[in-house]
Amino acid sequence: MTRILIFLLSVVFLAGAFTLFAGMDGRIEAEAFGQKFNPPTGIALGAVIIFVGFLILFTSLTKDLMGLPGKIKARNAEIRRTRGVSALTRGLEAVAVGDATAAQHHARIARRNLEEPALTRLLTAQAAQLAGDEGVAQENFSAMLEAPETEFLGLHGLYLQARRAGELEVARAHAERAFKLRGNARWAFESVFDLGLQRGAWSETRAILERARKNSLVEHESARRGEAALLAANAYAAASSKDDATALSEAEAALKLAPKFTPAAVLAARLLVEADRKGKAAKLLERSFAVAPHPAIVKSHEALYVEETVEKRAEAFERLAGMAPESRESKLLLARRRILLRDWEKGSALLEPLLVDRPTSREFAAMAAAMAGAHGALCARPWFEKAADAPRDPTPGADGEFHFTREGWVQLVREFMVYGRLAALPLEDSPIGLTTEEIKLLAAPPVCEDPASESEARILSLKSDKDKAPIEFAPDETIETELPPEADEENLEDVAARAIAAARGVS
Repeated sequence: MTRILIFLLSVVFLAGAFTLFAGMDGRIEAEAFGQKFNPPTGIALGAVIIFVGFLILFTSLTKDLMGLPGKIKARNAEIRRTRGVSALTRGLEAVAVGDATAAQHHARIARRNLEEPALTRLLTAQAAQLAGDEGVAQENFSAMLEAPETEFLGLHGLYLQARRAGELEVARAHAERAFKLRGNARWAFESVFDLGLQRGAWSETRAILERARKNSLVEHESARRGEAALLAANAYAAASSKDDATALSEAEAALKLAPKFTPAAVLAARLLVEADRKGKAAKLLERSFAVAPHPAIVKSHEALYVEETVEKRAEAFERLAGMAPESRESKLLLARRRILLRDWEKGSALLEPLLVDRPTSREFAAMAAAMAGAHGALCARPWFEKAADAPRDPTPGADGEFHFTREGWVQLVREFMVYGRLAALPLEDSPIGLTTEEIKLLAAPPVCEDPASESEARILSLKSDKDKAPIEFAPDETIETELPPEADEENLEDVAARAIAAARGVS
């Protein structure tokens, strides 16, 4: 409809123009090449307009004809580019599904039709990898490093090649270069971080983690926990090299970032004790226990008062337990305090709830000590056997010390950074504890009375009148079911320790 309207308007315009020119009066006189011309004014103007129109048309046609080869060439280039991009897309799809033959075929088409090697090198390299031609793949990945727009992708490809070949140093160099180019690239961060952990480069890895935190690759709290674990790892390394000043500084810095990181607290306390700063060590352990009750803290704290009187040791037990009164460690500590004070009945009563809920050898050992003190060795014997058969506490550092290998530190850093714990959750559930009836049956005094066992009972329940020190079995030790007959009051603790150690070997 629009074209018809334009045609009608054009006809009307031309007719009007022709009528206008034809109706003009007068003539135009002109002379050219010795000839005189005297056409009417309207015809002369019309001829001029027609000539100009034809000139414009001719010029336009000439221009189009002269530009035709270029247009044809541009059209062909566009067709080739479209074909190349299509081949590139299909090639990448073939790489994704693992079709090496199709990937290489489309890579060749893409190279022929695309004049931009940067677009085809990645496909060519990946297709070569699928076909097992690592040499061609490496050549193309290396060529990608020359162009800024493909350098990062080339580094990624070379990194993966190096990892598959087991060339960890080469892989680390590529990953570090990629991380410098793109600080927000997760794969580059994870690669550099992993390789740093594997090398034990704790300080370098901490700097990498800090940069990742600034680029929002790691959450703030996770980064703090990770930095704390890395500081502690460096502190333990410094301590093993006898650089106590650095070790203490790093351990205290780790606790500032993550007060719940027990290994740092235990090391810092040990170094403070060695520097004759026992009071500060005690306060540090008590603060750590308040936020993260752990058997290693109990052990370290107890060691501070091992040469003190019974009353002071009991007071230290109570003070530490008061830092986290609802924790299992505090309840066990209070029970041990009662046993330390020879309050056997109260100690047993405090232990009973712990024996019901998945007890370890530590709870059974403490109950054995209470039974031995209250009723004699024969009554303690069933608890000896329970302690020997019970699972040891799976908590890292349950024996009071942390002795991580490099691989152990790698796992610890990851676990604490991501989950805020010292070890992964166990694959198997802990055995269910004793029932109330079983506890009462095992602890019943009549079963334990046996005149023949008086000598053993005397060994386990009495101490020398000189020091009046009470009996106490270390709750993380195991217990022997029979004591040697030659034991007397003077060597009671040594005999008990040997009995504890032997029980698990027998079981």
